[in-house]
Amino acid sequence: MRPHALVTAPAPLLLLTGMISLQFGSAFAKRLFEQTGPAGATLLRLLLAAALLLLLSRPSPRLLRAHWRLLLPYGAVLCVMQFAFYEATARLPLGVVVTLEFSGPLLLAALTSRRALDRLWVALAALGLLVLGGTKGMDDPVGLAASLLTGAALTGYILLGARVGRAVPGGSGLALGLTLAALLALPVAPALGAPSAGTLLTPGVLGAALAVAVLTAVVPFSLEFAALRRMPPRVFAVLSTVEPVIAALVGLALLGERLAWPQWAAVLCVVGAALGTGLGATARAGPDPTAPPDRSPQRKNGVHT
Repeated sequence: MRPHALVTAPAPLLLLTGMISLQFGSAFAKRLFEQTGPAGATLLRLLLAAALLLLLSRPSPRLLRAHWRLLLPYGAVLCVMQFAFYEATARLPLGVVVTLEFSGPLLLAALTSRRALDRLWVALAALGLLVLGGTKGMDDPVGLAASLLTGAALTGYILLGARVGRAVPGGSGLALGLTLAALLALPVAPALGAPSAGTLLTPGVLGAALAVAVLTAVVPFSLEFAALRRMPPRVFAVLSTVEPVIAALVGLALLGERLAWPQWAAVLCVVGAALGTGLGATARAGPDPTAPPDRSPQRKNGVHT
């Protein structure tokens, strides 16, 4: 998508396109695990995505010096989120991992709300997660722990991404954040079982990793980053609730990962709870006074609150 399109396209459309690209790329990445393992795929994905975004945005080093206190935790959250997500998807179906990932933002919404209705939404989500945890194939503790860690990192990504997007101009914040994440990943990947550099740098592996980096990092992060600059984090969280369904459908179509009906019911419970919590927060808060004005040349369409 061209830079002008990122400015003029509705923020919800950017977010939806990014989610679809991310899940298709994640499905493709699972096939790459056979050669690189999840840690090797994560390292290549971060390095290649950071290099591409640095070439596209050409951020000034002064921005890193000026905003390092914000960019360093943002990069750390990105690094944790990528490693945890790939470790989880190597062990569990894609739709299941993304559903468990939503436990982090949902828990944050519950802790910051005092409404009784929100407690009911959390109970619904907890029921869904309990059902999901008791279904067949969910006996991998590492996969479950990695999924929940991804959810915690996702919460930080949403909160920090909004702040970085408003503090650092253009796409420079994302490029610098991913660069820091890639640097942090260099010592982490070998400790998590990444293969040797000789394996990672073979042409076939590099070509596949480049495709994964574009689909799962450059495209979705750029679109999500642009969307976060124009919508409050709570609205972002509401619109993101469709991602577990997208992941489950992509996993079914590309990987043959068939979910049993209790797993589908659990996915819908979590999606419904996240949607209900997010809509309730949006209705209570109204327009976000900290959100930047929409400078799009198009007229407002009612979604950019």
